Amino acid sequence: MPETLQERVARLIRASLGEPGSALPSEAELVTRYGASRNTVRAALAALEAEGLITSSQGRTRRVREIRRWEWKMAEWEKAHNNDGDAWANTIKAQGGKPGNDLQILTIQAPADVAEALQIPVGTAIQARNRLRWVNDEPHQLSDSYFPPFVTDGNDLFWNPSDLGVNGGLLAATGHTQVRWHDTLTARMPSADEAQRLMMAPGTPLLVHTRVGYDAEGRPVRYMVSRMAADRVEVSYDVDA
Repeated sequence: MPETLQERVARLIRASLGEPGSALPSEAELVTRYGASRNTVRAALAALEAEGLITSSQGRTRRVREIRRWEWKMAEWEKAHNNDGDAWANTIKAQGGKPGNDLQILTIQAPADVAEALQIPVGTAIQARNRLRWVNDEPHQLSDSYFPPFVTDGNDLFWNPSDLGVNGGLLAATGHTQVRWHDTLTARMPSADEAQRLMMAPGTPLLVHTRVGYDAEGRPVRYMVSRMAADRVEVSYDVDA
């Protein structure tokens, strides 16, 4: 079957891509370079984005995608809290990355899945800490943590509007040390909102990690749900025989 003009333009752009992170020419420049309409150029660029070769977002320059999988060692990262940052940020720094964090603290009524994980009645007023985590100025992870009232009530540290770095982590610092965790890993396609917030390439699956942390008395003290683009992370575990 003969190559269409859109396929030809996509092939030529693909062959001319620069180093990861480098900017692509503007649409106007590509229209002139390849003698194609703006609609054809846009369709070719959309095809390259669907292949995961370039990234774009509204109002931002298209760039050659820099694919880097950041390692998430699930058996270790909870132990990396210190006064310089939380465990996740410290593990990213150790890999040479620059972590960032947008934090929102809310009081919500516990939905059914959260209530089941925390072993509390549905609709209980609880604290939710919702994060959009960044690595090297690229959105990396949506991470939401939920805590039962007995953990947060009377603990001013939980209501600090900034993200805190404290030795042992926030729970340990407030007398609710986690002694074990239960993890679940699933994958699904992202919602439109998730794909937009994480700037995911079309067709990329979402990796969903949930963790329930328990104290020494066996009580759930936190339920965490983290969502991330599957092509940006490598999750690993150490399992003792």
